[in-house]
Amino acid sequence: MLNKISFLVALFCVGASQANELSDRNLVTRSLTVQDSELQFIGALGYGKNGDEDGIDIGLDARYGLSDDWTLGLGHTRYRFLERGNSDLGLELTVGAGLKGMYEKLGRGNVDVLGYGADIMGKYVYSQDTALVFGAQYVFWNVQHTDKNADEYRFNLGVQHQVFEDVVISADYTLRSLNDMTQSTAHEASVSMNYAISKNLDTGVFVNYSSFDPVKNGFTADSANKQGIGGYISYRF
Repeated sequence: MLNKISFLVALFCVGASQANELSDRNLVTRSLTVQDSELQFIGALGYGKNGDEDGIDIGLDARYGLSDDWTLGLGHTRYRFLERGNSDLGLELTVGAGLKGMYEKLGRGNVDVLGYGADIMGKYVYSQDTALVFGAQYVFWNVQHTDKNADEYRFNLGVQHQVFEDVVISADYTLRSLNDMTQSTAHEASVSMNYAISKNLDTGVFVNYSSFDPVKNGFTADSANKQGIGGYISYRF
């Protein structure tokens, strides 16, 4: 946690001056990377449930634009190698790498299992109101103090649609192909609503579902939730 706080402070110092241009207010036409010198803070609060286990989840992230094409975040980075045209429509492609998740292994002690990986993510903007988001990624699960590691491939497809001015509904589906786990596949789906209050501020709510069973795959029950609901806020400057 201390490392994350220190990194946040460093990012804040780097991005103390406001970016010349912020990301699009419209989530549909907004790029997968943030703008040059733009600093973005994201906070999420959710309630999750997995069988008899439930709890509150808190998520924090920060992103800084080293350029329009290269974004640095907390434990992850993303680079855009194909940008859309001046009309904001068309295909955008990026690659990313970093921390993809964390579970806790069943058994004695608290052994964290970290997932590292790389991905390719794209976005095709059909109009100012509709965009398709898609991607594929590889994740390696590093099980400490053992040689029984695991890995997986993830494939996701989603859509974003602006239903009212500044209000965008998103739906996303992910297929997880699991290796060296009890389950061979798992399915995840989520629906969210984003409201762009201003050029700087977004807020939203989400619900999600996952068929991934952490206990069956050797992790603690509170490592991953099967159902979740929550909200988030994002500030950019």
